[in-house]
Parts: sequence; structure tokens; C-alpha cells
Amino acid sequence: MGRKPSTEEERAFLAYLRSGRDEMNLLEHSISSANKNVDRTTRSLGFSQDARDPETGEPVRRTWTVTFSAAYGRPVPKDDDVFVALMKVSQAQGLMDKPASGGVGAPQAYFTSRQLIRILGWGDNGRSYRAIDDALNRLCGVRIDATNYFYDNASKLWVDRKFGIIEDAYLYERAKYDRAKRRAVAAGEAHPQSWIRWSDVMYESFQAGYVRKLDIEFYRSLTNPIARKLFRYLGKQFWEKSARTKHEIDLVELCVEKLGYKQGTAIPELQRRVAPAIAELEASGVFGLRHQFDRRYGTCRVVFHRQRTKPKQQDKPAKGMVKTLVELGVRRQDAEAAVAKHAPGRIVEDIEDSAFREQRGMLKKSRAGFLAAMLRSDDPFPRPVGFVSSSDRTRQKQLAAAKQQATQRAAVEQASKKAERTAARDDAFLQFLESLGGEAEREAFADQALAAAKPLYRQQYRQRLAAGDKRAAEQFRRFAMMQLWQRTVKSSRQPALAS
Repeated sequence: MGRKPSTEEERAFLAYLRSGRDEMNLLEHSISSANKNVDRTTRSLGFSQDARDPETGEPVRRTWTVTFSAAYGRPVPKDDDVFVALMKVSQAQGLMDKPASGGVGAPQAYFTSRQLIRILGWGDNGRSYRAIDDALNRLCGVRIDATNYFYDNASKLWVDRKFGIIEDAYLYERAKYDRAKRRAVAAGEAHPQSWIRWSDVMYESFQAGYVRKLDIEFYRSLTNPIARKLFRYLGKQFWEKSARTKHEIDLVELCVEKLGYKQGTAIPELQRRVAPAIAELEASGVFGLRHQFDRRYGTCRVVFHRQRTKPKQQDKPAKGMVKTLVELGVRRQDAEAAVAKHAPGRIVEDIEDSAFREQRGMLKKSRAGFLAAMLRSDDPFPRPVGFVSSSDRTRQKQLAAAKQQATQRAAVEQASKKAERTAARDDAFLQFLESLGGEAEREAFADQALAAAKPLYRQQYRQRLAAGDKRAAEQFRRFAMMQLWQRTVKSSRQPALAS
């Protein structure tokens, strides 16, 4: 399993996760299904819409057709997770940075399966390694035909493209990787790595900057796979610097095109299926999200509202932040420059960091001078071991609350399903009793059931009856009758309902 990472390494890794990336063309139509089971029957999906060309203003027909591998089928939600991890390692290796001096880079990203597993927080076991292999098979099998649909961020136009997502992949099987690693160590060479080669179209989109930030730490904390898909989609609608506070979409379009549910699913069923994912996002506090379903005349629209925590009036918070820094001993000129340069969250974290170091005697000069130096830096100083910012504490509380609510919802859902099964069993048992005929036949069946029942049931029945507690005695007799009925159903190869 390897050594346990230090607190500082873990903090650095979490910061690494928060700076993920997501390609935005692929957020419009989910290449993966909403079902965890692989769909090998759907060979292709087509979507279309009428719109106006962003350059000419003329009406155009936009079409987006996706085909899947006949052998491996349509990707599943776990494959989305692997795609997110591959985007992260690609971004970390500079594939989304423009090459220096106008050169052409290579769309090839290197990784190890253990690296992807750690990014996603999966268990380091054979199931996870197989999931990565299966994901690459399915992702490599996806082909897209876009007419007036693929957004070229460099030219700001909708263009026609026919492309795949991943053109080539080389994945070390786990045992072979371990052997190759031992050989490399013995020869003093670099450790072996697997790799993928993105398609040219995907790489061009990376280079054109048509990617958005994705907080993978939050993404992987979501327990519902549909919540993860919805988080990525809504992230495009409510991106960090957007002033947008409302997004309205037809429920069928959201569920089928954006989330991957099957076409033809009834609206009430779609609403029931997507509700837990929306509830988890709302409970997490992300985007300050709230929603409502607007059903009318056989249709349903879902309206998402984003609650902005600090609407528009930025001058007062900025002045307040300058005042705070000046009170801490930072020169006003430096304070104003810092407020103009950095986000409020960065400044607050630097203030908390400097206080943490001062309390522990870690500063060689005044706190004000150290804080001013921190604020002049473009990038945050490495945080000291043991430091946890107030924003991180809030985030941890939110994640813990979201997980607790998800657990509670799962328990309620499980209890509801059990109640439904119990009710269905009781109804079937009553129908069976009615099918016996008259009272005499039912009594004969009861006597037979008691004779065949567990000794405890017979003993309790007789004791309750002797004590005059007919209600309790009848309950034990009913248990015995139900047991015999279930054995009879099972032996006759009719479907028995679980208790």
C-alpha cells in the first residue's frame, strides 16, 4: 500500500484536485448513460436543434450524433470519472497550455493507474484497475459527428467536426506494470507509464481554452453518480465569473441529453430518478443551488436558481478588506494593490496563515511584513503543516453534512422499499387465503401451518392462547401460516415475495 502521505503532502494533493478541468463541448450531450450497467444495444444517439448562427444570425439546423463501440457498449458513469481524472493529468502536464513560440505540442498524456485511482479516491484493488481498462475501451469507441454544433473557441463559431475522444491508449496491466517497474528501477531508468493520445479535435479545444475549472475534490465527494454528472453540466451554466443566476431546461432534455437517461422514459419517472441527485447538490451548498419543477400540459421544465452570496456591491467588501489589512499593519498602498489583485478568499487565507505562524513562533520578522510579502506573491505561499483555513473548515462541514443527508436519504429510501415489499407480500398472502375457499379450509391450513412451524411459534401460540391473549396467539399463528405459504410458493416455482 505504500507509506501514508504527510499532512503537507495531503494538503498539496487536495489543492491539486481542486484545480481540475472539463472540456465544455462534451457537457452538452452526455456520452455516458445514467445506468451503471453497460448498454450494448444502443449503437448510436442523435440530437438536433434549431438555432441562430452566432456569426451571421441566420437560422441553422444543428445536429450531434454519437456512436458507440459494438463490442464494449456505451460508457457508464464510472467512465466519466476516468475521463475527469485523465483531464486532470493532462492539464497538470501542460496539454491545455499553448506551446511556447507558437510550436505544436503533443496530445499525449502519461499516467499510472494508481495515479488515476488516487485522484478519484477509489480503492487500490483489482476492481478499480479493471474499471480503468473498461473505461478506456469504451471511451476509445466513442465517435461524434457534429454539424453546426462543435464550438470552436478560437474562431468563436459553431463548426462541423467528425472525431473521436481518445485516439489511442497504452495501458499497463497491473502485474506487467509491477514487473516493468522492477526492471526500470534495476536499470536506473524512469518508472514506466501508461498513456493516452487525445484526438486532434479534443486537443485543439484544449489549446483554444474551451475548458472550465472543475473541483475534483468536491466532484468525488458526491455519492450519487447522476449528481456528479449534473454538477459538471451546471458548472458550465453557472461558471465562476458568470452573472447568470437562473437556468431553465426541459426535464426530458436535461435527463436524456445531458444526463444519459433512456429516451422514451415517462416524465414522472424521470422526475423521480433525478430528484435525489438534485437534492444532494442542494444539500452540499454548491452554487447556492435551488430548483423547482414546472409541470403543465404533459411537459415539465426544471428551473435551477443560483444564489450569489455577494451580489454586485463589490466596493464595500473591498473597502472593508483594505481596512482590515491596514489594521494588521500592512501599508494602505500595498493593501489596495492586494485587494485589486487577489480574490477575497485568497486574502482571508493569507491573513489566517500569518496569524497561525505568529501564534506558533514561526515568523522571523513582523506579521505585517510577512503578510505583505504573501500578498505581493502571485501564487499562495505553501501553507504550514497543521494549518486549516476557515474556508476549508466550512467546506469540510458542508461535505460532511451532504454525506450525512445522503446517508439519511438512502436509509429512508431503503425503508420505503422494504415497506413496499412487505405490503406486496401481505396482499399476496391475503389473496392466497381468499383462494382457499371458506373458513373451514383456512382453519385446516392454519392447523397444517402450526404443525409444520418452528417449535417456538407453536409454543408461543399455545402459551398466549392459554393466557387468554388471543390477539398475540393469532399473530404467532399468522407467522406460521405465512411461513408455510412461502414454502409452498417456492416449492411450486412461483415467485415468492421476500419478507
